[in-house]
Formats: sequence, structure tokens, C-alpha cells
Amino acid sequence: MKISEGLWYGVKRLAIPAFVLGATVFLLLIIHRKVYAHYAIEPQYQINLAPLEVLAAPDWCNDPSFEDAIRNSMKLEGQISIFDKDLIPRLLAKYENNPWVARVDSIEKQFPNKLNVKLELRRPVVVVELKKWNNRSFYYLVDKDSVRIPGEYYTVPNLPITLPIVVGVRNSPPMPGQRWQDQGLTDAIDVAGAFKQYDVYQKLDIAAIDITNSGGRRNKQSSEIVILTGNHTQIEWGRPVNTDKPFELSAAEKIKNLCRVLEVSPQLQGIKVVKVQFDQPYIVLQEPVLKKTNSAGASPKRTR
Repeated sequence: MKISEGLWYGVKRLAIPAFVLGATVFLLLIIHRKVYAHYAIEPQYQINLAPLEVLAAPDWCNDPSFEDAIRNSMKLEGQISIFDKDLIPRLLAKYENNPWVARVDSIEKQFPNKLNVKLELRRPVVVVELKKWNNRSFYYLVDKDSVRIPGEYYTVPNLPITLPIVVGVRNSPPMPGQRWQDQGLTDAIDVAGAFKQYDVYQKLDIAAIDITNSGGRRNKQSSEIVILTGNHTQIEWGRPVNTDKPFELSAAEKIKNLCRVLEVSPQLQGIKVVKVQFDQPYIVLQEPVLKKTNSAGASPKRTR
């Protein structure tokens, strides 16, 4: 079968420009690779990763050791070209695996040899107290997602923010940057979040959140969460904030009950127990302190 002259002429007209275009693209790719390789090794395009600068310490920290620990954890070594295709993935993996970092917002190249990195550091919301080694207490900072922040302390860290101590956590601490697998701790963090949301910390000295009875493991009829104040008042919270059990008040309703009591008795002075999980708050007053008397009924006298 013979190809007509017209068809053959049309094929030649299309083939020649296509060949020229393909050859041009191939040549440009070769030139591009050579140009890229040249600029990739040029000194002015090399990013020195070592002097990483932390622009500001966390606002929850007034201890230089925290800032030093954060800066040291983010140190990188060596140099890398701003044209290196592995630059962004390498840095992203570095920061996402950093236990101090909650989220990486962006990593941007700034020519010729700078980087702009924006990230969010973890912020503690509670301190977990664990008894170990001859009943000695150890303390750990934990963020809103139940993730452990680096550090193990023999005393409660002195920070410029209010952090309740959570007692009664059963599971051992995870590695820094990992989520603490303890439902009671998650419930305590939710209560701490409710207290912050409704400004309870400004009205009351919260010392600790006791989750010993989390899930009713000790007594199904007792409050699963108990808040302890600085003057030793117990606030029975009831079940967790997000419980699906029926007839349980919401966090807002429980806070409202607590605030009603605080209006009558600031700082809950003179009160032993407050139960806020019911429609009406229930109060148990502290017993009055009686003076000791001698056998004759008179108060004892001091002697020098």
C-alpha cells in the first residue's frame, strides 16, 4: 500500500519541528543540570546549619536552662546548598521529631543562603507527679495533647504560669515527645483546660488534680476526679469532662456551681468538701478547731 504524496509531505512537515523541539528540550535539560550543579557548589549559596538562632524563649519559661535545652535540641551540623532537593524534607523531619516542637508551620528558603523556619513549641498545662525509688517524687511537664515535654525534675519546676499537679497517674512516663498513655491524665488535662477557660485559676488556688479513682477503679460510687486546693479543700468534680454517662453536668455547669460557692466563701475558706457534680453544689464544712484544756477545764498555760 503506497502512501500518497500529500500525506507523506504532511508527515515530514510535522516530524521536522517535533525533532527540533525534542532536541532543544534535551539540550536545555543538559544545560540546566550543568548550571544547577555549578550553583549547588557555589559558596554564596551554602547554608551553614550550625548557628541556628532561637529568636525568643517560650513565654512560659523564666529559666535560661529551658532556652538552652531547646536551642541545643535543634542544632544541625555542616553546610547544605539552598538548591539541595533534600533540604526542606531534612529540616522538616528534624523539627517534627523534636520533642520540644508541637507543630512546624513553615520552612522557607531565603536566597542566597538563609532559611526562615516558623514552628510552635509545646506548652505545658499540667505537672505529673510520680512516686519512684523509695517513694521519692519525680515531676514531668505535659502539654494539652498529653505529650511529655523533655525533662525530669526532683522538685516542681518554678514557672511563671499556673500548672496544677496531677497525682494518681498509673502508667510510666513515655519518652519525651511521646503521648502519655493514661486516660486519667487525659481527663485531668481536660479539667485543667476548663479551669483556664473559665478563669478559675484567678479565683482559687488549685494545688493538685487527683485521678486516683479514674474510671471508678477504686470506688464506682465516688468522684473519679478530685481537685485539691491550697487550703486543703477537696472539690469533687465527678466524671470526666467528655463523659458519655447520663445525668452528668457539663464542665460549664460544674464551674458555675463552684463559682456560686466561691461568691459566698472566697478561696473556699472553712470548707472541707465541695461537690459540684450535682444540680446544686453540696458543701461539707470543716470542723472547728477546739482548744485543748487541762483536767480542771481551763486552757493550759505556757511555761518557760
